[in-house]
Amino acid sequence: MITIDEDKYPLVSINFGRKTTLEGTKKYLSYFDKWLSQEQKFGLILNQANAPQDLAKQDSAKQDLEQIENDPEEIEAVHQLTVHWAKEHKPQITLFCVGIALVVEEHELGKRQKAAPKTIAGLFGCMGQVFANPLAAEQWLRSLL
Repeated sequence: MITIDEDKYPLVSINFGRKTTLEGTKKYLSYFDKWLSQEQKFGLILNQANAPQDLAKQDSAKQDLEQIENDPEEIEAVHQLTVHWAKEHKPQITLFCVGIALVVEEHELGKRQKAAPKTIAGLFGCMGQVFANPLAAEQWLRSLL
């Protein structure tokens, strides 16, 4: 389930958990529209890391992960929606979004650090970086504001 935290605006944290859904993506993009409409600089922390605290959460996260992995149509729909939306909004994103910080699990850091910044820049038109923890991501974005 997606959670969006605007408490530190102009830094916004979005936590997708282990399951990115079409519904969650639509919610995230509607908020992105709102931030762009304010015509002020902001930065995004997209937290894709999820460290469940107990066994019940681990089981739930595992089921969510299996469900999304087994639904290629939803994965494709999320991808197409994001690409279409980003293409349409790229000029505004370039003006107002100072950067997108992607937070991933420690074991994913190495393989994502090289490609993700290029992908973020190409898709959204702003700087991108990958981190293993939200605090480092926040520090990087604050340095850009």
